[in-house]
Amino acid sequence: MKSILAILVALTLVVTFTGCQQSSTTKTATGVQTKSGSTTYPLTITDDSGTSITIDKEPQKIVSLSPSDTEIIFAIGEGSKLVGRTDYCDYPEEASAVTSIGSFSSPNLEKIIELAPDIVMSSDFVSDEMSQQLKAIGAQVIVVNPTSIDGVMNNIVMAGEISNANDKAKEVVEGMEKQRQELIAKAETIKEPKSVFIDIGKFYTAGPGSMLDSMLTDLNAKNIAADATSQWAQLSTEAIIAANPDVYISLYTKPDVIKATPGFDKINAIANNNLVYFEYLTPESDMVQRPGPRIIEGMALLAQSIYPNVFSK
Repeated sequence: MKSILAILVALTLVVTFTGCQQSSTTKTATGVQTKSGSTTYPLTITDDSGTSITIDKEPQKIVSLSPSDTEIIFAIGEGSKLVGRTDYCDYPEEASAVTSIGSFSSPNLEKIIELAPDIVMSSDFVSDEMSQQLKAIGAQVIVVNPTSIDGVMNNIVMAGEISNANDKAKEVVEGMEKQRQELIAKAETIKEPKSVFIDIGKFYTAGPGSMLDSMLTDLNAKNIAADATSQWAQLSTEAIIAANPDVYISLYTKPDVIKATPGFDKINAIANNNLVYFEYLTPESDMVQRPGPRIIEGMALLAQSIYPNVFSK
């Protein structure tokens, strides 16, 4: 009897220990569910296109079709698995050593076939035809297209789970959430929220359901395009003048061009010298626009631009 009891106790300890090694979950302040421990394969995830994907085993070769996905893969410590990236994947510096497969919208299929990836991380800019061709070569195509900070963090958690790097992904997300909550707490002290226009070029702007719109909401700022009819709406100059934003943020067009626009001299942002320019393809512009691990740094840059007296640089 004693021998049987000893065996049962030993089995219980083994099961308990094994369970501790498998993935467990916790939540951030905003409800993002992080994971700890090892991933159990086969793994089924749902990507940002709503597609359910089953991954049979831990991937060893990953191709990234967007700069933000490349940043995520390196941030969770899985850069050694990245065998292909786009021409625009310029961060971190180590990414430059990875083979380029061309642009994110029209990647070189022949190069990707040569790389034989298990996983292709794709943005929604990739055509359905290209996605089907990638699937035909045996790669699992995972669409990553977050529309909020929570979405970015969920994608980091997903990447960690896919690549068996749950603990590192959790560490990254928790660090981002801590910085984000500090920004939100400061923003909540602002008594008179400012109105903002974000110009991404030719008066196209971030409308409802966009990443930039969600960032302005977190920062207690009013997006003048919050009621636009699409995520990426083009406003007329008349509409911008009528909205009279307190702050004008340009992510593409140079300030002298904006100031020369007829009627813009009447806008509060222009008249009060609250025109902020993030030069295209600079680290600052990338941080503001790329939905990856540096997005909170981008959020801090926006906060400093909108409320310089509250958010010190």
